Amino acid sequence: MFNRPGPRLVDCLEWLASVLLDRPDLAPVDTFPARWLPPQTSSPAPTSSEPPSDPALVEDIEEAHRCAVKGGQLAYIDPSTGYTVYTQLAALERGRCCGSGCRHCPYDHQQVAPERKAKLPKPITCDL
Repeated sequence: MFNRPGPRLVDCLEWLASVLLDRPDLAPVDTFPARWLPPQTSSPAPTSSEPPSDPALVEDIEEAHRCAVKGGQLAYIDPSTGYTVYTQLAALERGRCCGSGCRHCPYDHQQVAPERKAKLPKPITCDL
Protein backbone atom coordinates (compact mmCIF):
# COMPACT_ATOMS: atom_id res chain seq x y z
CA MET A 1 0.00 0.00 0.00
CA PHE A 2 2.77 2.48 0.89
CA ASN A 3 5.49 1.03 -1.29
CA ARG A 4 5.48 4.24 -3.37
CA PRO A 5 4.54 7.16 -1.14
CA GLY A 6 3.18 10.21 -2.84
CA PRO A 7 4.80 13.64 -2.57
CA ARG A 8 2.26 14.78 0.03
CA LEU A 9 3.31 12.01 2.43
CA VAL A 10 6.99 12.83 1.91
CA ASP A 11 6.26 16.53 2.57
CA CYS A 12 4.44 15.58 5.75
CA LEU A 13 7.34 13.47 6.99
CA GLU A 14 9.82 16.25 6.21
CA TRP A 15 7.64 18.74 8.09
CA LEU A 16 7.33 16.38 11.07
CA ALA A 17 11.11 15.89 11.15
CA SER A 18 11.60 19.66 11.08
CA VAL A 19 9.29 20.09 14.06
CA LEU A 20 10.72 17.21 16.11
CA LEU A 21 14.32 18.22 15.45
CA ASP A 22 13.54 21.95 15.85
CA ARG A 23 15.00 22.57 12.39
CA PRO A 24 12.66 24.83 10.36
CA ASP A 25 15.10 24.65 7.45
CA LEU A 26 14.08 20.99 6.89
CA ALA A 27 10.40 21.84 6.38
CA PRO A 28 9.06 21.89 2.82
CA VAL A 29 8.67 25.51 1.81
CA ASP A 30 6.23 25.70 -1.09
CA THR A 31 4.48 22.35 -1.10
CA PHE A 32 3.21 21.82 2.45
CA PRO A 33 0.43 24.03 3.89
CA ALA A 34 2.04 24.86 7.23
CA ARG A 35 3.66 27.95 8.66
CA TRP A 36 5.84 28.65 11.65
CA LEU A 37 4.29 30.84 14.33
CA PRO A 38 6.27 32.75 16.93
CA PRO A 39 6.13 31.28 20.44
CA GLN A 40 3.35 32.74 22.54
CA THR A 41 3.79 33.70 26.15
CA SER A 42 0.85 32.93 28.34
CA SER A 43 0.10 33.89 31.87
CA PRO A 44 -0.05 31.01 34.32
CA ALA A 45 -3.48 29.61 35.05
CA PRO A 46 -4.93 30.87 38.31
CA THR A 47 -4.82 28.46 41.18
CA SER A 48 -7.93 27.60 43.13
CA SER A 49 -6.53 29.38 46.18
CA GLU A 50 -6.12 32.80 44.57
CA PRO A 51 -8.80 35.15 45.84
CA PRO A 52 -11.07 36.52 43.13
CA SER A 53 -10.67 40.29 42.88
CA ASP A 54 -14.09 41.10 41.41
CA PRO A 55 -16.92 41.23 43.99
CA ALA A 56 -19.42 40.11 41.34
CA LEU A 57 -17.24 37.07 40.66
CA VAL A 58 -17.16 36.23 44.39
CA GLU A 59 -20.96 36.35 44.37
CA ASP A 60 -21.03 34.04 41.32
CA ILE A 61 -18.72 31.60 43.09
CA GLU A 62 -20.80 31.68 46.26
CA GLU A 63 -23.99 31.11 44.27
CA ALA A 64 -22.48 28.22 42.27
CA HIS A 65 -21.23 26.64 45.50
CA ARG A 66 -24.56 27.14 47.28
CA CYS A 67 -26.49 25.55 44.41
CA ALA A 68 -24.09 22.60 44.26
CA VAL A 69 -24.32 22.02 48.02
CA LYS A 70 -28.12 22.21 47.96
CA GLY A 71 -28.09 19.69 45.12
CA GLY A 72 -25.83 17.35 47.08
CA GLN A 73 -23.01 17.65 44.54
CA LEU A 74 -19.38 17.14 45.54
CA ALA A 75 -18.07 19.55 42.89
CA TYR A 76 -19.13 22.36 40.56
CA ILE A 77 -17.61 24.23 37.61
CA ASP A 78 -15.91 27.52 38.50
CA PRO A 79 -17.78 30.30 36.65
CA SER A 80 -14.60 32.23 35.76
CA THR A 81 -12.06 29.51 34.89
CA GLY A 82 -14.16 26.48 33.98
CA TYR A 83 -12.16 24.35 36.44
CA THR A 84 -13.85 21.75 38.62
CA VAL A 85 -13.94 22.88 42.27
CA TYR A 86 -14.79 20.62 45.21
CA THR A 87 -17.61 21.75 47.48
CA GLN A 88 -17.51 21.66 51.25
CA LEU A 89 -19.53 18.42 51.01
CA ALA A 90 -16.53 16.69 49.42
CA ALA A 91 -14.29 17.83 52.29
CA LEU A 92 -16.86 16.76 54.88
CA GLU A 93 -17.10 13.37 53.19
CA ARG A 94 -13.29 13.08 53.41
CA GLY A 95 -13.55 13.84 57.13
CA ARG A 96 -10.49 16.05 57.49
CA CYS A 97 -8.59 18.96 55.95
CA CYS A 98 -6.40 17.69 53.09
CA GLY A 99 -3.90 20.57 53.39
CA SER A 100 -4.35 21.80 49.81
CA GLY A 101 -5.93 25.13 50.70
CA CYS A 102 -9.31 24.30 49.18
CA ARG A 103 -11.63 27.20 48.43
CA HIS A 104 -14.50 25.68 50.42
CA CYS A 105 -12.62 23.96 53.28
CA PRO A 106 -15.02 23.56 56.23
CA TYR A 107 -12.02 22.83 58.49
CA ASP A 108 -10.56 26.35 58.14
CA HIS A 109 -7.39 25.04 56.44
CA GLN A 110 -6.19 23.21 59.57
CA GLN A 111 -3.57 21.12 57.73
CA VAL A 112 -2.19 23.93 55.54
CA ALA A 113 1.35 25.11 56.36
CA PRO A 114 1.21 28.36 58.40
CA GLU A 115 3.20 30.42 55.85
CA ARG A 116 0.84 29.37 53.06
CA LYS A 117 -2.28 29.67 55.21
CA ALA A 118 -1.47 33.34 55.85
CA LYS A 119 -1.69 33.99 52.08
CA LEU A 120 -4.98 32.13 51.53
CA PRO A 121 -8.37 33.81 51.57
CA LYS A 122 -10.88 32.69 54.16
CA PRO A 123 -12.73 29.58 52.95
CA ILE A 124 -16.15 30.19 51.39
CA THR A 125 -18.67 27.89 53.06
CA CYS A 126 -22.43 27.87 53.37
CA ASP A 127 -24.93 26.58 55.92
CA LEU A 128 -26.02 23.03 55.34
